[in-house]
Amino acid sequence: MKRAYKTEIELTSDQAEKVNQTIGVCRYVYNLYLKTNQELYEKEKKFISGFDFSKWLNNVYTKENDPWIKKVSSKAVKQAIMNGDKAFRNFFEGKTKRPRFKKKKNQDVKAYFPKNNQTDWTVERHRIKIPTLGWIKLKEFGYIPTKVEVRSGTVSQKAGRYYVSVLCEVPPKEKTINNHD
Repeated sequence: MKRAYKTEIELTSDQAEKVNQTIGVCRYVYNLYLKTNQELYEKEKKFISGFDFSKWLNNVYTKENDPWIKKVSSKAVKQAIMNGDKAFRNFFEGKTKRPRFKKKKNQDVKAYFPKNNQTDWTVERHRIKIPTLGWIKLKEFGYIPTKVEVRSGTVSQKAGRYYVSVLCEVPPKEKTINNHD
């Protein structure tokens, strides 16, 4: 059974800079994907998939325009593109309204940090190991269980505070039988 946990974290200044940079690039790439698709749809009534956009971004766009995109995790950028792709697919299927651009002031972007190896996303009572950031202190001890496997996670920022959200694989709770005689 999967269960999500979210708690506040304390970052060093270097870690905060890296998180802010990743969040900024993810917001930029998401908005670029929306803009490119909106322009393409208005001109040719076509839609570019997240996979094709990712190839174009890596092979054409960053070499010519914004090489700073390559300074953050490529998997975080890929996840931002796939989030945009899902938003467009839901729109075309009539499930949601047209995707909107992410604004910096709303801080509604999360930085996805993929699990690259077995020791990534290790949880201890008072800290968590996040890929590319290292060990980070948890403000709330013991909230995230330590004996579970973390599937994925994101880091977000709101009002100058940072939060980690993790999706964990937890064993299902056994049903207890109460005999009231």
